[in-house]
Amino acid sequence: MPDVNWSYNLTVSRGSFYSVAAVAGATADMSESGRVAVTPTLTTSPTTISTTSLSSVGLCVIRNLATVSSHTITFGRWDGATLTPVVEPRGSEPAGPFRLAAGSYAVKAAVAGTRAVVEIYEG
Repeated sequence: MPDVNWSYNLTVSRGSFYSVAAVAGATADMSESGRVAVTPTLTTSPTTISTTSLSSVGLCVIRNLATVSSHTITFGRWDGATLTPVVEPRGSEPAGPFRLAAGSYAVKAAVAGTRAVVEIYEG
């Protein structure tokens, strides 16, 4: 039996444009059972996310806790000097689940004081 199961429906309607995307019964297997979960208060400079307690990174889920849509956060790869964006949810938007590649990660905000929840699951 898979370790992770998720489903979602997305309906986009704007003027004459209409599109529906649905994912039902998507699954993933995780090789380990660890998790890193942080809820940092962000600045406009990158805040690193330590994954040293994990043997390997796996699925990631992020939620921007801001209530103003223009208060975006940027999550991405961190090489020690540059944040390369992977995802940029607006205020109150979630992002994920998506599987991370091995490496270092960081998150920053467009507006200082924005909070986010970042969960990274092992394996």
